[in-house]
Amino acid sequence: MEETAMVPIQPYSFQYDGRLLERVFDTYRTTKVEGRGTLSVLFEVDQVAVGSKISTQKISDNTLKIRYMMYFEEFGDIRKLQRDLKQFLYKEKDVPIVFQDDPGIYYFGRLSKFDEEDITISSGCFEGSYEIYCQDPLKYSKTKQSGSQITIKSPVETTPEKIEVQIVRGSSIQIKNKMTGKIIKITGGSIYSGNTLVFDFDQGILLVNGVDKTAIIDLDSDFENFYIHRGDVLECNNGVMVVQCREVYI
Repeated sequence: MEETAMVPIQPYSFQYDGRLLERVFDTYRTTKVEGRGTLSVLFEVDQVAVGSKISTQKISDNTLKIRYMMYFEEFGDIRKLQRDLKQFLYKEKDVPIVFQDDPGIYYFGRLSKFDEEDITISSGCFEGSYEIYCQDPLKYSKTKQSGSQITIKSPVETTPEKIEVQIVRGSSIQIKNKMTGKIIKITGGSIYSGNTLVFDFDQGILLVNGVDKTAIIDLDSDFENFYIHRGDVLECNNGVMVVQCREVYI
């Protein structure tokens, strides 16, 4: 089927794991997306004499609901087109999702539902749907680089993506958030002058010159809950520190 007979690529089409679906499958078109702006805030409340009192607040997970259209030449092509699409979408970890009309914002999710039977067939094309589950409902900017002063704008606390330090002396290091008091430290570990340390918060590991050395982080460090906010100041007592982080949006 000629490209001119197809629906144009829509502004809300999206890249999934770095690839635009309409480029991966030239007969595919995204026709509708729901859930991009959904925010569900959950409260736990205690009943009081008048009304209630919120004790905890959290943001719920989210699901993107996608409707799509695929063109075909032979009726027997439909099952193969569905299988190919489903196999591309299936992932065992969350992947970045970027919409064409908002290219600076990243969602993270993976396929959670795809029903081959739930389709509508018309002349030369069929329509169906699938869902992408976002266990993390927040949206993120591209990675930005910061020095000791955190300048990202985020309404909720977040962790850095990475903190990289080239140390100037062995064998200890301490990184402290002066605003929260949280500390990451290595005391007497196997690190030496000139080593490059990368604290990777996404993976929860420490790399020393590219080698996993997570075990040398002091057990009383706040590595798993080292949060940052706009205006925080990070202090490193050994070497030059570069902080990589993303702005967070709800």
